[in-house]
Amino acid sequence: MEGKEVYELLAKQFSTPQEVMTEIINLGAILNLPKGTEHFVSDLHGESETFLHILRNASGVIRTKIELAFGDTLTAEEKGELATLIYYPEKYLEKIKGTENADDFYKTALYRLVDVCKLAAAKYTRSKVRKALPKDYQYIIDELVNMPYHSITKSEYYSNIISGIVELGNADKFIGAMCSLIQRLAVDHLHIVGDIYDRGNGADKIMDKLAQYHSVDIQWGNHDVLWLGAHFGNEACVCNVIRINCTYRNLQVIENYGINLRPLMAFALEEYGDDPCDTFKISDVYGGESDFESNDLLLKMTKAITVIQLKLENALIKRHGEFEMDDRILYPSFTLTKKERALIGLLTEEFTNNKRLAAHAGFLLRRGSMYKCYNGNLLMHGCVPTETDGSFSEVIVGDKRYKGKALYDRLDALVRAASRGDRYSREYMWYLWCGKKSPLYGRDKMCVYTKYFEGIAEKENKDPYYDRIKDEDFCKKVLAEFGLYGEYSVIVNGHMPVKVKDGEKPESGNCRHITIDGGLSKAYHEKTGIGGYTLINNSEGLYLVSHSPEFSSKDVIDHFSDLKSESRKLFSYKKRILVKQTDKGASLQRQIDVLKKMLKEYYKA
Repeated sequence: MEGKEVYELLAKQFSTPQEVMTEIINLGAILNLPKGTEHFVSDLHGESETFLHILRNASGVIRTKIELAFGDTLTAEEKGELATLIYYPEKYLEKIKGTENADDFYKTALYRLVDVCKLAAAKYTRSKVRKALPKDYQYIIDELVNMPYHSITKSEYYSNIISGIVELGNADKFIGAMCSLIQRLAVDHLHIVGDIYDRGNGADKIMDKLAQYHSVDIQWGNHDVLWLGAHFGNEACVCNVIRINCTYRNLQVIENYGINLRPLMAFALEEYGDDPCDTFKISDVYGGESDFESNDLLLKMTKAITVIQLKLENALIKRHGEFEMDDRILYPSFTLTKKERALIGLLTEEFTNNKRLAAHAGFLLRRGSMYKCYNGNLLMHGCVPTETDGSFSEVIVGDKRYKGKALYDRLDALVRAASRGDRYSREYMWYLWCGKKSPLYGRDKMCVYTKYFEGIAEKENKDPYYDRIKDEDFCKKVLAEFGLYGEYSVIVNGHMPVKVKDGEKPESGNCRHITIDGGLSKAYHEKTGIGGYTLINNSEGLYLVSHSPEFSSKDVIDHFSDLKSESRKLFSYKKRILVKQTDKGASLQRQIDVLKKMLKEYYKA
């Protein structure tokens, strides 16, 4: 767009020079506020109950606000009650309705919520807070949060507002709005560093929540591109999705999407009715519940879909020599039967024609990417494929070789091309899931056949990146590849669970690299010893929060407990980081520069 057109559009928004000056002053003030708080979480793997609670309590930030607001003036139980109210207002207020002292509870709760809200809003401009307010209560909350209510002249006015809310029977909705606002202000921006899907049964619930979240970005993990590939029509991806959810005894998420697996059930009983399928053990991590009649049937379904998967993968590898995976070819004649061909056709249609999955896939494409550079940090789920000598690996995509950032950019474009129906890109989605040099997989092979059919636990070797990243100079090399040279720039990865119980640490390379896969999924708790990580980046420094594997939202509501978390500061900034030092600040400064030019045009006229 030409400069003249820009000014013409702006002139419609700002009708007078005074309006332009006001906006310049407002934006300039924002630049000098502390930067907003960023939260980083990875490898959610469908663990909706725990993840959604982490969003509700902002990884412990809301508890901290309550402590700052009330110190010793409230008991530990009162603080726990207030925190529970903020996390689960609807469920908690159900317990209060109709009780004898309900009105007193409402008034006390409203006063306390206002105090917490004031702290949560402290680092933002009044304009930004106002934009976050629910429309139905915008004026009243704005008055309460921004009023110096301890002053003699306004204390009665303030008290009358609180009393009016209760007397008019609007306390429940108003409290709910206040709690939502506190949660909203506690986290300015959320980063999901990959793997929303598989293992747990609530990936669809997580996607519903993220689609409504005020500010979020997603770096695709290999499980995310697997589901995308299935929706785009990659049959091998469809098989892998079903196999994984059968293996983890968790078909609930597939049922939640309304995907019909009855044809697979019928086929499995027909083909493998007399086969005990002993090598296809079902994980009991979740004790999953579904409409499927027995574990015996799940075993047969797992074998049926695995055989089809291996045949389809065989064909993909033979068709694409550039995958360089010929060592994974099983038998040249290992091809689908007519019944298997018909079945996979039906199952693929279930994924490609599913409206809810289509909506979630669209959101993943809009808010997601292969990587993200944000406020000087590099976010990517897996790795930058690397040779043993520390050089970046060349990976063939189509008829060209790519490495480093160029590889990531090419693959980002490929995923989007797959969504538009490009056949080559759609087939490459499977390689992204498990290919030997896929940056999202980060291992040399996925050993499905030997595990199920030969009983051999083949070693899956990690990409050399994971050893090299322990060295600070290599970390700086990776950051530089993506144009990042900041004093505090770090690489944030997920994908590889940190075995805390074995003494592993998430940070390496003199804290230039941080792996935040702490095992949010129940399937990893035994391996990691904890229940996941949240990385928090605020204006003062970088903090790592480790969460306990023991959690129940019911316990929080019934007993005012919380997800037990421990926070550790990784490093502090020499000076507090302001908005003007962030990506958002750079954007605001460009707006200011344009507005200043516009102001000159006004005065020329």
